[in-house]
Amino acid sequence: MTEKILDPASCFVIDAEDQEDLFTQAYQRLLKEGLVADGFLDQVIEREEDYPTGLSSQNLGADLPNLAFPHTEGIFVKKDRLVPIKLLKPVTFHSMVDPQVSLPVGFCFMLLDDKADGQAKLLSQTMTYLSQANPSELKELFALTDPQAIYDFLEKD
Repeated sequence: MTEKILDPASCFVIDAEDQEDLFTQAYQRLLKEGLVADGFLDQVIEREEDYPTGLSSQNLGADLPNLAFPHTEGIFVKKDRLVPIKLLKPVTFHSMVDPQVSLPVGFCFMLLDDKADGQAKLLSQTMTYLSQANPSELKELFALTDPQAIYDFLEKD
C-alpha cells in the first residue's frame, strides 16, 4: 500500500476539538515536514465545506469508526503523501455521499498529491486497500494510538 506515499513522520494521532482544530494541527505538522505550502490550511478547510469527505464505514465491517479523506488542490502540496490520522475523539464531518448527513469520524486519511487530479488516484488506492482488508485487521488498525504503530501496520501490507 505504500509506494513511497507513506512515511512514519506523517502518521499522526490527534486530539482535536473540531474539524478546524484537526486541520490546524495536521497542517502545522505537515508544514514543519515540508509537505505542504502556505495556504494549505485555508484551502483544505474551504474544500471540506464545499466537497465533504466523510464516509460511513458500515460497508467495511461492524464497529469500525467512520472515515474522512480530506484533501485540497495540488498547488498547495509539496510532496505526495498519504497521511493516516487517528482521532482520539470523534470529529464531525459531513458525508461525501449525502452532505446533509453528519458523521462522527474516528480516523482520517489526508490525501496529499501535487498533481491537479492526483487525489482521485490516491483515494482510489486507499479505498481499494480498505475494501479488501479483513474487518478485524481494520479494527486493529483503527484502534492504534501510536503513530509508529500505525505506520508499521500499514507498511506491512
